[in-house]
Amino acid sequence: MSNVAGQATAFMAIAPILGGEEAALRGYLDALPQRGSPLERLAGTHFARWLILTDWVKDLGQGSEDHLDSSYLIFTSNFDGPLDRYLDELCEKLAPDAPQIWGRCVGCPPGAAGAELKAYLLHNKIDTGFFVAAYPHATVAQVKAALAARERLIAFAVAAQEMSPADIQRGFEAEF
Repeated sequence: MSNVAGQATAFMAIAPILGGEEAALRGYLDALPQRGSPLERLAGTHFARWLILTDWVKDLGQGSEDHLDSSYLIFTSNFDGPLDRYLDELCEKLAPDAPQIWGRCVGCPPGAAGAELKAYLLHNKIDTGFFVAAYPHATVAQVKAALAARERLIAFAVAAQEMSPADIQRGFEAEF
């Protein structure tokens, strides 16, 4: 399946934005904090983003212009595990934000929540043509643990610059 690489899964959904709602949606997405984004509530997310597509234009590498009748909201995510479980978590943990995001799109159910939102996202799902995961066999938790171990090792190496070989060995064994 093109949406799976190891234990990682890719998901993309695209939905037309309701007429007159693009500016409000863009404002909402632009106001989301870089730290503390709603997407951080999804523990198994390696990478995710929302994008508003307003038009296809020739100067962006497309062979010819193809003007769209409306703007589209694109959501992409790479995450640990199966899609079904991820969408359940997304619909639960993004419930406060979903009406401000997908609720501004054509066909989104009122309230943009729960099983109805999940069905809507699945209806608007686009399969990935080619998916390569940066860490296909490592979960987000494993990647974070490895990065933390790396930071500890760097800190130890800096501190060890002034240590004797015996102190380095004792310190290393105590730390790791």
